[in-house]
Formats: sequence, structure tokens, C-alpha cells
Amino acid sequence: MRGARRLLLAMIGTVLVVGALTYWDETRRSASALDDLGRAQAAIATAAGVALGNDLATAAGRLRELETDEARVLVAPPGADPRRLDGRVVDVPGLAAATARGDRVFRLSRAEAAALGLPARTAMIGIARLANGWSIDVASSAKRERDRELTGLWRTLLAMALAVGVVAVFGGVALRRQRAQLELARELAIADVARTKDAELERLSRAATMAALGSGIAHELSTPLGVIVGRAEQLLARASDDDRTQKAARTILDQVDHVDHVVRGLLALARGAPIALQEVEPLRLVREAAALVEHRFVRASVQLVPAVAAELPTVRCEPLLFKHALVNLLLNACDASKPGGQVRLDVQADSVEVAFIVADDGEGITPANAARAIAPFFTTKPAGRGTGLGLAIANEIASTHRGSLSIGPTSPRGTRACITLPAGH
Repeated sequence: MRGARRLLLAMIGTVLVVGALTYWDETRRSASALDDLGRAQAAIATAAGVALGNDLATAAGRLRELETDEARVLVAPPGADPRRLDGRVVDVPGLAAATARGDRVFRLSRAEAAALGLPARTAMIGIARLANGWSIDVASSAKRERDRELTGLWRTLLAMALAVGVVAVFGGVALRRQRAQLELARELAIADVARTKDAELERLSRAATMAALGSGIAHELSTPLGVIVGRAEQLLARASDDDRTQKAARTILDQVDHVDHVVRGLLALARGAPIALQEVEPLRLVREAAALVEHRFVRASVQLVPAVAAELPTVRCEPLLFKHALVNLLLNACDASKPGGQVRLDVQADSVEVAFIVADDGEGITPANAARAIAPFFTTKPAGRGTGLGLAIANEIASTHRGSLSIGPTSPRGTRACITLPAGH
């Protein structure tokens, strides 16, 4: 706003400066016109002197022919003051001195012009000195020149006023528009701040819910996991000669360790703790996530088809948490597919981001349910088959990795879920 006001003032100042320069130029032209008038009168006086010769004493009648309502003729004998043709001496201070200096032009004030019987306006005298020492002075009113000057000055002032008015009007309109734009920008900024605060409150509420839920889950899982670990270790000790049993026991211990790490990671995520990011190949994440859910797909008679593009950039992530997010998407897709169906896990990338896309060929999700899918505890599964936390946790993991999760229906049927992460290069 201040910048616009400064610009408006600068524009008005520019108009005033241009107007002042125009006024100065008009004044200069007026002075030049007066000088031209004086020189013209001097030429007339000189011509009259040449025509009359030296007998000015008896030439009053002929000189009087030069006089009009706006012109007077003065004569001056050598060394004497100028006088009118009827012999009256005129009181024009400075005229005799100008004549003695050899000046050809002399300016009369309004009062001096009126004393000569001319209009009370500025007048100019043209001076001609003759060879016999006499001088002829032709005085002419500059009324017309002064009227032209005043007309020019009034035009200049009117143009300046008009220009300033136009600038002020358009500047005022521009200022009002800018003020309206600034007010709109302020309102948008306030609304944006409000949306940001609402989003932050929602995030904090979601994090608190997940933290409380995670703490409860961790507490409830600690005892049964401890029992499973104890039994698996007993089984491993007793099956010293049975390789198959030992392998099964080690698998149980590995999976328990995996569950423990996932729970701890989710708790840290809910509490806002920083995560340790690593440069990871997308193919590795896809293979390990697919291995974790393979048995569920086999049991559901659903085919899992990983499709990873060649020469993909790496992504920066916490591998365990991100695999958990992929697992949640894959399990949802598996549950949505009928026996004999297919789930694709595609990975695509450009120079900016890497997209992990899970698509099934089930009945599909409605747009309304897609908009609510990442809300905690929202589920379309039958009671006892879903908690409504899988997609909420996947979304939180994606956000923590500076990525995003999007869910929507596909044509002609099915659902598409996509986690996008920045490319790590």
C-alpha cells in the first residue's frame, strides 16, 4: 500500500514539475515576445528618423501619424528629457539613461504606460538615435502580447490541474483496488492459518489417539509375545536333531522380533520422535513386503503381482515402518479381492518422486468412503475383520516420510492406493 501511495505521489510530482517547466517556458516566450515588440518599435522609430531627416522640431505633424490608441511617439533633443509631440516632458525614469547607453528597447510599467495615455498594461519603447543627437522613441502597448501570455499561462494551469486530477482519480481507483486485494489476501491468509491450525489439531488428535492405542496394544502384546518367545526357545532347544522344527522355531522368533520392532516404531511415530532414514532400493522394499503377506494371499487364493520398473531412484525411509505401510495396503487389497482375483504392486518414478501403487480388482471403493478411508477406526469390513487403523497408520507413516497416501476407485472396478515418496537419488 505504501508503495502505491509513493507511486501516486511521484506521478503527481512529475505532473507538477512538467507543469512548472511549461510555465517557465511560457514566461520565457512572453519575455521574448515583448523584446520582439520593442525591437519592432525601434525599427519603426529608425525608419521615421530616416524619412524625416534631421528636422524633427517641425515634424510633429508627420510623427503624429504614427500614434494610435495603443502607440505614442516621443522625441528628445540632445541632452534633454524625452517629451511628447505637444511639448510636454514625460517622467519616465531610466529612459534617458537607456538612450544614453545606446539601448534599443525599454520596458514601461503599467503606471508609466498610463501616464503616456496608453492602456494600463505593460508597454515597450523602441529607441532610435539619430545622427544629429535627437532620439525618436515609439511606445507601444503590449496588451495583446500580455493577453496571449495570460491565456497560455491559464491553459498551462488548466492542463496541470486536469492532469493532476486524472492522475489522482486513477491513482485513487488503483489504491482502492490494491486495498481490496490486500484485504482479500489478508482474509485468505487468515483462512489459511486457520486451516493450518485445524490440520495441526487434527494431526495432534490423531497422534494422541494412535499413541494411546499403541501404548495399550504394546502393553497387551508384551505378555503373549513373551510367552511365544519362551515356548519357541524351548522348542528350539528340544529339537536339536530336527532341522525342520528348528527352522520353524527360528521363524517364530524372527516374526516376534519383527512385531516388537513394528510396535516400538509406531509408538515412536505417534510420540513424534524422529525416525532414522536410510537410502533403500524400492525393489528391496517390495520384495520384503510381499514376502510378509505371501501366506495371506495364498490362503485367500489371490495372486500378488509385483511390478517394479527398472533403474528406479532410491527412497529415503525407515525400512521397517515403510514396509509396514505397504503391508497394510496389500492386506486391504487382498481382503477386497475375491478368490482368483489379482493384486498388482507397481513402482513408478520420475525425477522428483517414487510412487508405490497397490491396485486390486475387487468391487472398488466409493468416492465418499475413499475420502474417509484414512480416518482412524473407519472401516467397511464386517465386524471382527477390521479395526479401521491400517490405512490411518499407513497415512501417518507416509506423512512422516514427507510423502502422501491417496486412495480412490478405478475403472471399471477395483481400488487404487498409492504412497508417494520424494526420490532420494
